[in-house]
Amino acid sequence: MNSATALRALDPTTRVIKRAQYECFEFTLCPEGTRVRNESYADPENHEYTVRVEGGFPTACTCPADTNRPEACKHRVAVAIRRPILAAASA
Repeated sequence: MNSATALRALDPTTRVIKRAQYECFEFTLCPEGTRVRNESYADPENHEYTVRVEGGFPTACTCPADTNRPEACKHRVAVAIRRPILAAASA
């Protein structure tokens, strides 16, 4: 699945897309998935979550927003819109 297809499937709100684009994320591949750390905060260590990618699609995130809301969180969208990250996480 490519980034455009993943983004359409996630169907995020405009607000989530904008935040996924402009916030300063750091990505690290790990056995559990892709660790997404938001460096936009003064305490980024408290804003670090793991996004699971299955079949080329960000399926889940450990953040509270993804757990408590029906729509995709900004971390899943951030992975989906960055082609190299999505490709590496899918490999």
